[in-house]
Amino acid sequence: MIKKVHILMFIACFQFSFSQEIEFGKITKEELLEESYLNDKSANAAVLYKYQNTYFSSSLGTTELITEIHERIKIYNKDGFDYATKHIDLYKGRSDQETIGKIKAYTYNLEKGKIVKTELEKDQIFKTEVSYNYNQVKFTMPNVKKGSVIEYQYKIRSPFIWNIDEFKFQFDIPIKRIEAEIRTPEGFRFNQTNKGFIFFHPERSEKRDNRLGMNVVVNKYFLDNVPALKEESYVDNIDNYRAGVMFELVSIEIPGIPFKNFAKSWSDVAKTIGSSGDYKNKLDKTSSFNDELDALIAGKTDLVEKMDLIFRYVKDNIKWNGMDGKYFYNGIRKALKEKKGNTADINLTLVAMLRYAGVKANPVILSTKDNIIPFFPTVDRLNYVVAYAVIDGKEYFLDATDEFSDINVLPVNDYNWQGVLVDNVNSLWKLININAPKSAMAQFSVNAKLNEDGSVEGKLNSRYSKHFAFRFRKDYKDQDLDGFIADREKNFENIEISNYVAKNTDSYEGYVSEGFDYYMENGADIINDQLYIQPFMFLKIEENPFKLDTREFPIDFGFPFTKKYSVRIQIPEGYKSESVPESIDVKIPNELGEFKFLSGVSGNFIQLSVNFNMKRAIIGPNMYAFIKEFFNQMITKEAEQVVLSKI
Repeated sequence: MIKKVHILMFIACFQFSFSQEIEFGKITKEELLEESYLNDKSANAAVLYKYQNTYFSSSLGTTELITEIHERIKIYNKDGFDYATKHIDLYKGRSDQETIGKIKAYTYNLEKGKIVKTELEKDQIFKTEVSYNYNQVKFTMPNVKKGSVIEYQYKIRSPFIWNIDEFKFQFDIPIKRIEAEIRTPEGFRFNQTNKGFIFFHPERSEKRDNRLGMNVVVNKYFLDNVPALKEESYVDNIDNYRAGVMFELVSIEIPGIPFKNFAKSWSDVAKTIGSSGDYKNKLDKTSSFNDELDALIAGKTDLVEKMDLIFRYVKDNIKWNGMDGKYFYNGIRKALKEKKGNTADINLTLVAMLRYAGVKANPVILSTKDNIIPFFPTVDRLNYVVAYAVIDGKEYFLDATDEFSDINVLPVNDYNWQGVLVDNVNSLWKLININAPKSAMAQFSVNAKLNEDGSVEGKLNSRYSKHFAFRFRKDYKDQDLDGFIADREKNFENIEISNYVAKNTDSYEGYVSEGFDYYMENGADIINDQLYIQPFMFLKIEENPFKLDTREFPIDFGFPFTKKYSVRIQIPEGYKSESVPESIDVKIPNELGEFKFLSGVSGNFIQLSVNFNMKRAIIGPNMYAFIKEFFNQMITKEAEQVVLSKI
């Protein structure tokens, strides 16, 4: 399959004189009368214009990073009303924070042929703390109707002058025109990396900036008719594929000032992190835990056994506070005392304890899936750390933040590309692969009886391993038993469940199993003297998760897996089979996956077995057509019926 790439027009330097910034407040009747977006009739809203200007400003010895935003959005229908609410995240550190000001916003409507505007009042703007690292400003535009145009502008001031946010050039609604400009001081060299599937590059120039009293490098971006980025099932993080440009400071070279180099390679990244106090000094200080650990591993000589004991100890004694981080938040001593901490508190403590026990262990720093894929060597965009151990040449990855993680069974969010190994002891700083998750297994066994009135009563037993078990345990813990069973009934086509039992749900090791009796009132259709039953019943996939004609980003199932089903249904007395679905074996090219369906009737039993296997967690977009058709055939086969007639 040929990958479709959207090529957008780039306005070159000599064309810039024809480009004019759209003036705030100058709304036209044509914009208000527009009933749909020309290039995407399905769009519920569209960005008519967005302008972003980011620059450095210095006053009274203080330098700030300023970002000015002007955005105009058209609302085509009620489904587009969500875009009348704006969320603006403001980063905060321990001693400083970003601020927002000069918010100005209006809603425009056409009433009796005249443009009427409604202003956003100050008391309609709300600021909340959403996490340790972020405040959020939120407002909903007033008087929004079908056909409204909303417009707002604001200015963000940031003291974190070298942490430039990504310029986003694509949203989940289309954009008619977007303009962006960034000015960086001359001598401060930034990596500027384009991302996404839209072609663009900046107009670059240099000029004098009186706000700084020095020359600056100016990069300007112009894009027209940007298509919406459409979400689809099994995407790791849609932001990884959103058109935009990312910035990372790599060096400072100014006459009269010593040259300073930042992250140029992944080895530089590892060395930079490894030279911090958290990694250089604290991982080999054992006074916070040596007494407890001595008692824990007393008499143990097997390193794998020691690793398992220490992993369990950290999980039991430090609970995750919900905060990511590659550096300590509390530190080892405080985290153990308060029994809570961020990711680094937990997993760096784990590294320190493993080292004390004689296990070769080091930190591996990474960017989680819900963060972003780091497209270039970067310190700032790495947000997480896990423990890495090597025993007798075998690699072990450990993340003790989650109650149900296991050794080499990390939260799926961790399996994102690669990680940066920081081994200060052996002066080894490099990029390494994180072991791909092993295949998870889900097994289902159904024994049922079909009644003459079309109802079905039966028993289901299931068993889950690896990440299927991990997922089950988390879902099971998050609800009370009645709520969990109610969700089970809903997901299984509203069957009635009784005598429910689940085993080994509290541990992070081994299989999870469940069993229950069920009753299905409408298990079969009755037409004349015949019964029509889908033998796969509530286990079938209802619809194809892959809906788009083409796809530009990889398919991410999270982990490879196998699902096995065995179904046995007793036929009512006085009936015989007229037709049974044919057996098939469907395979995805390159041995990526298989769906094997076997069915038949033996005596007075319908028997069915299915083996559904996906051998790789991540599959490239070049295989999308095959995956989509594979699911189509699987769904069609699972929906086929057995026809029974009266004897």
